[in-house]
Parts: sequence; C-alpha cells; structure tokens
Amino acid sequence: MDHTPLLRRLPIFAELDEHSLARLARHCVTRTVAAGHVLFTAGEECRGLYVVASGRVRIYRASPEGKEQVLHVEGAGRPVAELPLFDGGAYPASAVTLEETRLLFLPRADFEQLYRSSPDVAHAIIRGLGKRLRHLVQVTETLAFRDVAARLAMLLAGYADRIGTPTPAGVELRLDRTQEELSLEIGTARESVSRAYRQLKRDGLIESLGDHRLRIPDVERLRAMARGG
Repeated sequence: MDHTPLLRRLPIFAELDEHSLARLARHCVTRTVAAGHVLFTAGEECRGLYVVASGRVRIYRASPEGKEQVLHVEGAGRPVAELPLFDGGAYPASAVTLEETRLLFLPRADFEQLYRSSPDVAHAIIRGLGKRLRHLVQVTETLAFRDVAARLAMLLAGYADRIGTPTPAGVELRLDRTQEELSLEIGTARESVSRAYRQLKRDGLIESLGDHRLRIPDVERLRAMARGG
C-alpha cells in the first residue's frame, strides 16, 4: 500500500519532496484496532508517530482524581501527538480510539535517521513546523482574547481545513462531536457553545445539514470573524 498520499496531508511533512516522502512511507506500518484501544498514556516514552487513516482517536489529559480533559479528537488524515517525535520527550497526553480505527505508524528511530542523514529533509520539516507554529499562535490568541463564538468559529474553521469537503456551496463536513466535547476543546460551558452555535448560524457563517453535518459557505469569512475582522 502506498502511504505517501496520507503522509502528504500532514502539515509537518508538507514541504518534503516526493523522494523523501517515499522514503518515510517505506518505514510505515498499518494496523487496525478496535474501539477503546489505548495507543499510549501520558508520560510514556514516544515510540513513533501515529496517523489516523480511518476512524477517530481521542487525545486527553487525566487529573490525579481521574477527571478527564479532552484536548482533541483526531480523524482521518490527522497525526496523533507528533510533538514528542521531535523533542525526545514523553507523550504529553493519552490517546484512545473511539471506534474501529486504522492507523499508520512511523517508528521514531526511522524518522530520526532520515532527517539526520539528509539536510534537505531537515530543512523541509523545519519549514513545516514553522508554518504550524504560526497557526498555533493564531489559535492561542483567539482562545485567550476572543469570546465563545469567535473561539468556536476558529475551531470549526480548523476542522474545515482538516476534514472538510469543498463543494460549490462551501465546505461541508461531518462533525461527530457533542456540544459537551466541543466545549471542552475551547474551554467553556456546553450552554455557551449552544448559544455560540446559534449565533454563527444566525449570521450565516455556518449551515446545519442534519445528521452531524454542516456547511461553511465561506471558511475565510468564518476565520476572519474569529480574529475579530
């Protein structure tokens, strides 16, 4: 199976040329696991990079009292906790599958050997990380200084980029998330998410299609609203 199309979708590898990407792909393995399978727990040594080919993975932190904070739910085409791949540290959070999930796995040793032996690969990965860092700074600013509607708008714009399908009427996506899960991602109450969702619909920034599906007529307009534009 050719894994290069899936790897190409990852922001950290977006700058790699086809030859380098193919070298990475040759070291990847795939496996399918059932719902409830724990990929890793916070504090474990990083073994490599997981990429979701199909299914969903929940990333979370747990307090000493057992209370969980959901950080992300990653779907098809998304990496799972890629940070330890670069800094050599432990996994900063835990990950568990929410449904039957097919995963691509790139061993950390193989990844390190590639970028250490090839300066061009290292430079391309650094450029990819720089772009991702710029995006995260924008997201952090929105979460810190904007109201709930703006924070929800930024979250939905991000989902549109990652899992949305462009159509003539806008970007459509299936968002298998409860309002409780969305509230955990943007650090607010479920009731606030419900009000913000209604506001975005009223302003024509999102359209509900039913069955957990929605349409974003203009993603850039949604993102501009999130930034206060």
